[in-house]
Amino acid sequence: MLVAFGAMTSERVPSNDVQATFCATLVDEWSRLGLDRAVIAPGSRSTPLALALAGDDRWSTAVFHDERSAAFAALGYAASSGRPAVLLCTSGTAATHFHAAVVESDLSGLPMIVVTADRPPESRDVGAAQTIRQDGLFAAAVRWSHDPGVPDLAVASTWRSLARRVVGAASSEPAGPVHLNLPFREPLVGSARVLPPNIDTESMLVAPRALDGDQRDRLRRRAQVMRPLLVIGRGAPTDVVELAIARGWPVFAESRARRSPQVVTHFDSLLRVSEFADAHVPDLVVRIGDAPASKTLAQWLIRHDVSQIHLSCDGRVFDPDHRVVTRVVTSPSDVVALFEAMSSCGDAAWLADWQAAEITARRAVSSALESMAMSVGVAAVVEFATAFPDDGSLVISSSMPIRDVEWFAGPLGDRFVWSNRGANGIDGVVATGIGVALHRGGPVGVVLGDVALLHDSSSLAGLASRGLDLRVLVVDNDGGGIFHHLPQATSVAPDVFETIYGTPHGTDFVALGRAHGLTITVVDDRESMQQAAHSPGPSLTIARTDRDGDVAAHRELHARVAAAMRG
Repeated sequence: MLVAFGAMTSERVPSNDVQATFCATLVDEWSRLGLDRAVIAPGSRSTPLALALAGDDRWSTAVFHDERSAAFAALGYAASSGRPAVLLCTSGTAATHFHAAVVESDLSGLPMIVVTADRPPESRDVGAAQTIRQDGLFAAAVRWSHDPGVPDLAVASTWRSLARRVVGAASSEPAGPVHLNLPFREPLVGSARVLPPNIDTESMLVAPRALDGDQRDRLRRRAQVMRPLLVIGRGAPTDVVELAIARGWPVFAESRARRSPQVVTHFDSLLRVSEFADAHVPDLVVRIGDAPASKTLAQWLIRHDVSQIHLSCDGRVFDPDHRVVTRVVTSPSDVVALFEAMSSCGDAAWLADWQAAEITARRAVSSALESMAMSVGVAAVVEFATAFPDDGSLVISSSMPIRDVEWFAGPLGDRFVWSNRGANGIDGVVATGIGVALHRGGPVGVVLGDVALLHDSSSLAGLASRGLDLRVLVVDNDGGGIFHHLPQATSVAPDVFETIYGTPHGTDFVALGRAHGLTITVVDDRESMQQAAHSPGPSLTIARTDRDGDVAAHRELHARVAAAMRG
């Protein structure tokens, strides 16, 4: 029988019921703030919160055997939805497997509520099983870390405030991970009593900083140039692209930004054509959102000492080359208004030159790719990405796949494209795709290399029964293909290079996929790749390529662009 909350503090309530009530209160308050997704790695110590989440029909839960996979699924959900998932695990080393995704959440500015169950204080430092020091486990990677102790009715009035602070810390600018460490005592199964009363829910967003009139005037004067350039990445408002083009600004767009036919997508190849690149140096670069993967772009701007202004919607800093002279943090709507105010009309011939160059490069790349077999990594990646349904989503691994897409895939329309570019790691890519699918539904394509799939093979467990349309393409060159593009490939003895960097593994991905009940396709031509991109998942498509051949293909694509430009 439920009793009034006020009476709970005057009677002796079993500790397991107190824990259940505490967890039910967190879940209820998080629901009031709009949260409804939990990602859970199974375990015993997390029972009170796991049961509260699973028992609340306002919530959807996804369970993963592997904590790392669970964490990257929560990351993918945040990337797609913009909202944090509640990520839960048991005590001990389970919590340490969240760390890579927590770091990516931090550097990508994605909200995540990381909840680690823990043993009570009396079990610590005495050799108790599954007990490590979990407070402060993620150090500076989290926006806030807190351990409220074993739930106590005496402080029940603070429980809703705690839940609200967790959401606020994860969602405020810049968004990121929050760590809540919750110790529980046995028995772990209890019954929730009446919850503490609701309190007024305040907005969890931090008001953006507004520029005063003098600051806006200074930006406007700085941007009065004849040859401006806009570089956009993930986080750039879509309206700014049309505005820039209308004002005569060329727009370079990385793959996660909206890539309309009007933007320059083949800038990496164009900037390798020295005659054109040196003759088309901008007077000013305005950057909005995340930075592209292209090192060639960064080196070009450094070589010509181009001033850069960065307009940020979330407060994260993107200035690895220390060339940003002005950085503004404001809201997405104010970014558009600010850009409109500062972007005077550039030279019409300046925009025309870049758009003509883009058309030339696009035709050269398209012609070259048509002559390449699906046994070439870049051809396989671009064919899959561009053939993928327009209403689908793409999750692209760091390393070579994101570069293939950014440099050679051209406009991708309004498809949602994601890559874990915060820390640029290759772990958790399949799990990130699962997280995107949990929010967006519809077809989700995951494009990754063989080493990345090995890192995340545990995420294939149970995929066939999740009811998700996940279509995975693995480019299998039996090792670390990206290293063949680096100076080590020619400066290190071949046998040493192959051992340290090539790292062949000999994995049979057909057998791996079948072991997990996936539909398997080994592509050998363009038609089979297109069919794989359009066939419902869960599926695993395998493109077998050669590492040296993949390097040669990149060189050929850049050479084709150079020849077309010089011609």
